[in-house]
Amino acid sequence: MLFVYPALAWAFALVSLPVLIHLINMMRHRRVKWAAMDFLLQSHKRMKHWVMLRQLLLLLTRMAAIALIVAMLAGLITTQSWSNMIGDRVTHHLILLDDTFSMRERLGGDTAFESAVKTTNRIIENLANQDRPQRISVVLYSDIMRGDADAKAPNLESRMRVDMDSTSITKLQELLANTSPTEQTIPLAEVLQRGSEIVTEFDQSEVAQVYIVSDFREKDWGSEAILRDPISQIEQRSLELNWINCARLPQDNLAITDVTIGSGTVVAGIPTIVKVSVRNFGQQTAVDVPVNIELFGSNSGMTDISQAGNALQRLYDQLPITFDEIPPGDQVTRQTQIIFPAEGSHVLSFRLPEDPLPLDNLRFATTKVESTIPVLIVDGDPKLTNAFYLQSVFNPGPNVSTGISPTTTSSSFLTTAELKDLAKFETVFIIDPPMLDERVITTLKQYVESGGGIVWYCGPGTNELGLDELAKADLLPSGLQGPAELSQNTPDGPPDFDPGDNPVFKVFAGEKNPFLRRLVVGKYFPVVPEFATEKPDNVRILGSLRNGDPLVLEHGLGKGKVITFLTSLGPQWNSWATNPSFIVAILELRNYASSAASGESTFPVGSPISVIAPTSDYRADVQFYSPGATRLPTDRSERLQMEAVPGTLNGNAELGGVDSVTGRFLTGQSGVYEAWLTKIDGANEVRRYSLAPEITESDLLSMNETNLRQLYPSVTFNYFAADAWQYDNAAQQGTNWQTILLVLVLGALLLEQVLAYYASYHPVAPGASAA
Repeated sequence: MLFVYPALAWAFALVSLPVLIHLINMMRHRRVKWAAMDFLLQSHKRMKHWVMLRQLLLLLTRMAAIALIVAMLAGLITTQSWSNMIGDRVTHHLILLDDTFSMRERLGGDTAFESAVKTTNRIIENLANQDRPQRISVVLYSDIMRGDADAKAPNLESRMRVDMDSTSITKLQELLANTSPTEQTIPLAEVLQRGSEIVTEFDQSEVAQVYIVSDFREKDWGSEAILRDPISQIEQRSLELNWINCARLPQDNLAITDVTIGSGTVVAGIPTIVKVSVRNFGQQTAVDVPVNIELFGSNSGMTDISQAGNALQRLYDQLPITFDEIPPGDQVTRQTQIIFPAEGSHVLSFRLPEDPLPLDNLRFATTKVESTIPVLIVDGDPKLTNAFYLQSVFNPGPNVSTGISPTTTSSSFLTTAELKDLAKFETVFIIDPPMLDERVITTLKQYVESGGGIVWYCGPGTNELGLDELAKADLLPSGLQGPAELSQNTPDGPPDFDPGDNPVFKVFAGEKNPFLRRLVVGKYFPVVPEFATEKPDNVRILGSLRNGDPLVLEHGLGKGKVITFLTSLGPQWNSWATNPSFIVAILELRNYASSAASGESTFPVGSPISVIAPTSDYRADVQFYSPGATRLPTDRSERLQMEAVPGTLNGNAELGGVDSVTGRFLTGQSGVYEAWLTKIDGANEVRRYSLAPEITESDLLSMNETNLRQLYPSVTFNYFAADAWQYDNAAQQGTNWQTILLVLVLGALLLEQVLAYYASYHPVAPGASAA
């Protein structure tokens, strides 16, 4: 029991005032002899006990009225329920401390998490001053992601559950001081569900009080439907629910949301398109926003494990990308060209100007740069007549480089080629396919399923019977009919070819594109009639003829893709090879066909990093390096052994989870990670991966007390701002009795009047009959 205004508690001494007045009145009484008194003694003896009882009740009522008035004015607060006040029950305080990425928001000098830790310490200090037994448990949001893997970790909830003695409090506060927010997104519903389970596990003799110390972002707390049940479970078990908001007024925030490097394989010395997307999470339009770009890597492209942790060199700064205007809530994408100086693994960093949430202003992207892109061209014509058109695009001359290294051969190569022979090439172009035997078809299918790309050109030299076998093996998107001629076009009619909307044929963009009008198609292979009604879901039409028949089809197969042209590559059936658009379209086609093979190297923070390599070529041990202060891989992390992948000849080493000693998330930091492998011949190879925080955490819009009470009308909770907790610390201790005390004071005063009336003498009015 305590008071909002403890200075007024001295007034409880006034409770003795009625007793003093009564004693003083007793001292003023005089004995008066009166002859008739003897006749009243017998009546007085009969009524003596009843008169004394009325006088005593009146005295106690007056004392109680004074005590109630003082308690009301001093602001009486009780910390326990009535049942708890009777005994000596322990109050167990559960603090759910938000340590998600958004708690890194900077609020003036402190972050939201630092404000949360200070508030938690004030709660602990206030509870330590209470007379009754107290126990406290601090649970971080991130604890639900640790599971049982970190049983020895110093910030487990079991280590942060203490009785309120000075030693335990000191250790708990030291743990809190060494705790920092994660860079991960943690589902609020799972946190509250875990909180309800912890409260349920409390000893039944304990009284539970729950505190949620968070930034109460709308993206989390706006989902009332999924939070209703766990909140209700917590409320049922706890005596009191306190919500403490560590956020302040909404702040504008920009975040880099996506980075894309090229559309396929990146080649050294060839300009690569890099796209950067920035989103405005604020309420104001952002103007003239620069994104600074830095390139890290090696000029030589050589890798030496002795350089591990210090292998990335800052090569140069790219001119910044400027976003002229980013409206509130919008995402804008801009692009630039970057030339990588050498082959090998490279890293690009992108940085926005500082704002309240610095971590989402920095993003990394990693890419593997090749010296050339190997492409295989297989011509069904032994004279390689049609292969010339592709050869001239990929290798135009000694003074011009496309970064593509074509290998041209006849179809006889496929009869002896194995999967390892095809795997050397990113894309295989097959012109006028002949009849292929079952072994060749199986090899081609394995090549595509493992991530390769095949482009078919079905012209006059194509074996029509062989097309049926390819369709049965899913290497063609549909069965085909015999060659058909496209009807003669009229001068004012539509173009023969409709390119649709896809990156392969973007050279034809525009309503009056001159290239499109000059492209003439005379003959093609129509698909079977059933295709119109039974088209598989994985088949996409990239281009059609003016009669509506498909001319270019795409379908996925395993990790790769197959693109089928139902007309010739050369000018036998169309004029495309002589059209100026041919060069651009073929280069885009090469990128598009091989894009499925380009591996993703940027993942959300907390994702496991998996390194897969053939065990016949690499040693089993893999050394990982984690991001340091600069977010580049400078800290030696873990040495792991590759384990066999069932059903393959590959091994896999996976970095992820929680360190069993420190409790640290092994992939819980954004930045660049390195995996160093050693080949059987002793050569080293480094693979780099970038981890970025979930972009949903960049939305800093929070909910205030009015919003929360409107959204959760059935939940009874106390709401506090973190910076105001020190002023409201008395109110948070329990129930304020002022309203009840006011009613009791009025009742006591009325009762005093009634008792005073019956305890006093009232002469009979003249003319009234005696009682």
